[in-house]
Amino acid sequence: MRTFCLFLAIVVLTGSCSKNSVTTGDASERRTRKKVIVVAEKHIMSRLANPHKTDSENNTIIIKEGQKSFVIDPSLIFTGQIDDDQKNDAIVTVKTFQGDFQTISEQLIILGREKDFMMVAAIESDMRIISLKDRIITADVPEHTRDTPLFNCSSCWEVVKYQYHSGELERIK
Repeated sequence: MRTFCLFLAIVVLTGSCSKNSVTTGDASERRTRKKVIVVAEKHIMSRLANPHKTDSENNTIIIKEGQKSFVIDPSLIFTGQIDDDQKNDAIVTVKTFQGDFQTISEQLIILGREKDFMMVAAIESDMRIISLKDRIITADVPEHTRDTPLFNCSSCWEVVKYQYHSGELERIK
């Protein structure tokens, strides 16, 4: 009986510790995403003379000026390690529209610093980020430019892996 009680106590304590670590991780992830979004918003707003920001119901942020608009979708933010330090970094996809038509997207590389984040690169590309893991960015890249009829061809996209070095995304094999 005593062994059973000891075993039960260990299981309960282990379970409660696991729940706390998951909750802490989720809270840390939310804080990171909020900070990264602020950096992305500042970058976009600095490029516009009279920006107007709108937060939609699904947490998508739209920054607009005249016919030009930029969309930050929180589901397109990937966090993890990008550079050589141990701090959390992020890559944010910003969709750009001219009127009702999407133009080329931007990938914002935002690196973690001591207590904040800093945007270090804005790469214009229609790539779709799939994952960020072990300093490798995996993306779906179109084989054709946006102005060709084959741009939306579902089989005309290639999965490519990149690493960030000296301000550039370098394709790796």
